[in-house]
Amino acid sequence: MTWYLVFWRNRSTSTVVPAASASQARSRARVKQKRGYGAIVAARRANSQDAGLIRKGTWVRRRRDGSSPQFGSARSKARARRQRSSYRHWL
Repeated sequence: MTWYLVFWRNRSTSTVVPAASASQARSRARVKQKRGYGAIVAARRANSQDAGLIRKGTWVRRRRDGSSPQFGSARSKARARRQRSSYRHWL
C-alpha cells in the first residue's frame, strides 16, 4: 500500500489515504468526504517527502499544483503561514 493525496474541488487541502491504486484512493476518499468538499479533482501518489511526513503523523500540506509550503526556504514557509492565518477565522 502506498499513500495517495486526493484533492477536492472546494478545498485547499487534500485527503491522505492508503491505497494500492489511484481508483482505490478515490473510492476510499469518498468515504471521508464531507459536505461542501465538492467533487474529487485529482488523486496523486504521495512523494517521498510527503510519505515521511505521513509516517511521522504530521499534517501534509500539498497544493494542487504540486508545490508544498512545508519544504523550501524560510521565506516561502513564512508566506504560507501568513496566508493560512488570514483564513483561520473561516476554518
